[in-house]
Amino acid sequence: MKFCPKCGTRLKFKSQKPHPVLLCEKCGFTEKAQAAVASSTDIPEESSEIKILGDKEDKIKTMPTTTIECPKCGHNTAFWWFLQTRSGDEPPTQFFRCEKCAHTWRQYS
Repeated sequence: MKFCPKCGTRLKFKSQKPHPVLLCEKCGFTEKAQAAVASSTDIPEESSEIKILGDKEDKIKTMPTTTIECPKCGHNTAFWWFLQTRSGDEPPTQFFRCEKCAHTWRQYS
């Protein structure tokens, strides 16, 4: 990682022909990229998208779990999260989603 000597912003790799460069998008400073950086093929383009590879993406669960009985199926494990559903001076609402049947319910704090 290199920084612009003029303004201190991080330089971004741009593959321009015939020679790749490091570019400062703030002030326009450019520098010829080193051979090791220029020949690297694993530098990804910037993206705000999250990509999940494989056929098990629907089984990935990132929310925390807790032991609570589902009112629909009786299963005892559910994912949970908080959400501010009312004004800022009110307590947040806690939501639960059953691990087994995906029934969602809420509990007010």
